[in-house]
Amino acid sequence: MQTLTLRCTLKPTPEQAAALEKTVHLFTQACNHTLWVARERREFRRFKLHHLVYKDLRGMGLSANLAVQVVARVGRRQGNRAKAYRPTSCAFDQRTLSLRGEAVSLSTVSGRMRVPMKLGEYQRQVLGKAVSVQGGVLVRGSKGRWHIYLTLRVEVPEPPQGGGKVVGVDLGQRALATLSTGVQFSGGPLKGKRLHYLRKRAEIRSKLDRPSLRTRGVKRLWARLGGREARFVNHTLHTLARRIVDSLEPGDTLAIEDLTGLRGRTRRRGPEERYLHELWPYARFRSFLEYKARLRGIRVVAVDPKHTSQECPRCGHTARENRKTQSLFRCVACGFQHNADWVAATNIARRAGSTGMGRCKPAPILRVSSPHRPPSESPSQNTLVLG
Repeated sequence: MQTLTLRCTLKPTPEQAAALEKTVHLFTQACNHTLWVARERREFRRFKLHHLVYKDLRGMGLSANLAVQVVARVGRRQGNRAKAYRPTSCAFDQRTLSLRGEAVSLSTVSGRMRVPMKLGEYQRQVLGKAVSVQGGVLVRGSKGRWHIYLTLRVEVPEPPQGGGKVVGVDLGQRALATLSTGVQFSGGPLKGKRLHYLRKRAEIRSKLDRPSLRTRGVKRLWARLGGREARFVNHTLHTLARRIVDSLEPGDTLAIEDLTGLRGRTRRRGPEERYLHELWPYARFRSFLEYKARLRGIRVVAVDPKHTSQECPRCGHTARENRKTQSLFRCVACGFQHNADWVAATNIARRAGSTGMGRCKPAPILRVSSPHRPPSESPSQNTLVLG
């Protein structure tokens, strides 16, 4: 079993939209009251907090299950410096949310109501595989649209035994991902976009530090920048993870690097390099690869990344001198030469149990360019398009 979150757009009538609005506002008022009590009494443990505020929440008009969700949300807020909640969302559990065909049934301040959902082919496919619905979060978007984030339990297929190939994945910044099959995805667009937002935030920060330039529009722009960057990063990683997983078959094995503690072992020079090193989403990308692979019946194995880019895949000689540059590998013992990221991906695959450890044949390195460039016709310069 695996838990997934699926976003669906709601199509409420004007009366239903008004009821959803009232429910979200009441839920937010209850959260703010509970947060005030938790900070006043210095008590964020859910069981204790529940007994402190439950009667107050019920007296405000919340149902019993929504009151429990309020306490659960505030209980996770310990240590957060935010002063209050904003009326943008409301949490539901299995008792207050259920699916009725292509509609969702929600408990609101106006009673139980069934709100139609606008589903696409992907949403219908995931809902068809869902074993159960664990709950969800009702969210009002910036443009007034209503969305429901459903928490689903999905059956995970058992990978077939034997016969599958092992594909290694080397992660990095210049090359976001390099496969042992020879496919390489450039990290240039992601790196450039993150540096763009870094410079943009520095520009807005300088205005916020000057009272004469601290306008309402500047404050709103500052708040929007973080969300834009996060959405771009998530979209890029989801697209890339999907392309990698779709290139494999059920029963195959995907070998990745175990980069736990990487930032504590390595250092970078320069403010931009340090910024990218600290915020590069290795763990998030790995989590996307793992859950997408499990849904297709593909095994995921994490191996020790030590010296993967310094070990020769032909003779096994390991030395720092083998890594001539960031992209060039040349073995000082046998003279084997290839792309350094491909060498690392090949060694990762072998450490995960790949077969066929004979003579290495150079594999063409296929790059992924910007999202708007059309694919090339040449097989040696084939281009995969992200997004």
